[in-house]
Amino acid sequence: MVKMNIAQLCPPILATPPLKYGGTERVASMLTEELVRRGHRVTLYATGNSKTKAKLKYFYRKNIGIDYFRLQNGILQASLVFDDQDDYEIVHSHTGGYGLIVAKYMKTPVVTTMHNDYIRPGTIEFEQYRNSGHFVCISKKQEKRLKGLRSAGVVYNATDTDKYRFCDEKRDYFFFIGNINNNKGPDLAIKTAKELKTRLILAAKVDKNQLPFFETKVKPFVDGKRIMMYSTINMEKKIKLYQQARCLLFPIRWEEPFGLVMIEAMSCGTPVVAMNRGSVPEVIKHGETGYVADNYREFVSYVRKIDEIDPKACRRWVEKKFSIGAMTDGYEKTYKRIIKG
Repeated sequence: MVKMNIAQLCPPILATPPLKYGGTERVASMLTEELVRRGHRVTLYATGNSKTKAKLKYFYRKNIGIDYFRLQNGILQASLVFDDQDDYEIVHSHTGGYGLIVAKYMKTPVVTTMHNDYIRPGTIEFEQYRNSGHFVCISKKQEKRLKGLRSAGVVYNATDTDKYRFCDEKRDYFFFIGNINNNKGPDLAIKTAKELKTRLILAAKVDKNQLPFFETKVKPFVDGKRIMMYSTINMEKKIKLYQQARCLLFPIRWEEPFGLVMIEAMSCGTPVVAMNRGSVPEVIKHGETGYVADNYREFVSYVRKIDEIDPKACRRWVEKKFSIGAMTDGYEKTYKRIIKG
């Protein structure tokens, strides 16, 4: 296998990998470490408190946090890669707008993973940056939605199956994990649990701008018995909650680009019931690893029969489609195509 010189650029908001929440940084970390294991020469541009076996370069000694983030801070981080670009055959950016600004002026090929819809059709930004390097989407639905980008194809995200271990001993509760906001649908998860008279555990982060939603749609129903909520949990506790849940509830109201929590749950042998939005029908194998619902009534009906799903089938699906190896294979092929022009 031909070894490549690769730069991985991450946001300075969180460390890579993150200590708690942070899907983008977690995916970038898994990819970086596997590329190093395969013998590629990799430099990770992240924060100084990041952990990696790659060469680490940074502008900020510690992660600067989302509340303090400004566009210029990200440009300063990305400018390090710009200065070093001649050292690499390809630069892989996991950043948003500031990464695209720098990519536009680089001679070394740049591939940007669209962990979110950083730029959207119909905007000035889309017209300005849609040809700034190459773009990898994380689901076919996202690629279709972002038609007009210089697409390098689709590479699905991965989860660490060694960390998210299989367990087929379930307890009688549903699980919800994610931000507390209307898009994620925690209120629908609560409504479902109350209707089916089953315990619900939420592991949820509440941002300041979402406090009104939390105060009216979630907090009144959290009683510490039937509906429980953790605002912060460590990795060990999170994995245990995944492993022992009867199912993960994913009642989203938006076009989720991927949804890492779905594959984390299935890796633990926990099926997922989700609304048919965004990547959901690509991530869940309907009827085998969970169910995909078109509306709330259908969602509830699928949750009622969740015990028909074989936990082992969930695990096999993740090992086949969403392993670190499968994701890295996809990016290696993408890098080689781009380098060859």
